[in-house]
Amino acid sequence: MEQLKGGSKEPLMMSGPKFGEKGGWWSRFSKWTGNNRSNLILSVIGILIIAGGIYLYSTYQKSNQPGNLEEQNTQQQNNQGVVKPEQVNIESQSNQQSSAQTSMDKADVINYENAKFTVKANKGAGVTHLARAAAKEYLEAHPELKQNITPEHKIYIEDYLKRKTGSFPLKIGQELIFDDNLIKEAIDHSQKLNQNQLKNLHKYVLLVPSLSE
Repeated sequence: MEQLKGGSKEPLMMSGPKFGEKGGWWSRFSKWTGNNRSNLILSVIGILIIAGGIYLYSTYQKSNQPGNLEEQNTQQQNNQGVVKPEQVNIESQSNQQSSAQTSMDKADVINYENAKFTVKANKGAGVTHLARAAAKEYLEAHPELKQNITPEHKIYIEDYLKRKTGSFPLKIGQELIFDDNLIKEAIDHSQKLNQNQLKNLHKYVLLVPSLSE
């Protein structure tokens, strides 16, 4: 069959993507990134800062949940040497330490019978004052125990007695009874305190100078 007159004898070629030619999409992309490099870097930095902030916030929220706070407080108390099983809490007495009176003026041991001390409350006395007077008398009668008792131990002992007896207002002339066995129990517990616990009690000793006598 004869070829058409005037027709091209060259085969037809389909044009494909021109990766290497000037003005192609890769060239335009490279040019755009080159022109906007500073903006891209700032954008990446901004994204990293935001992501870091979100992470820190979520970590903070988790660490401050009620359960975690309770664990942290418990650990902190253990590290500070909180006295156990009894936590010392010296009674607030009006002008207790600022007055020239000693704590012994506020309580008198009036009887000792059947291994029990009877202590009478004077004006301004609290249960702690009566417990202090009973413990003092007991230690005076047992010098072999007294030699191992520091003012910090005395703070613990009187507080132990107060907690076992109860905390309530006293009237002038009201009497409380402290058993020898209870006082000895308080002394035994005080001897189990470690150095950190004794150090924690020292701040109370400063409030009751008479304990150093």
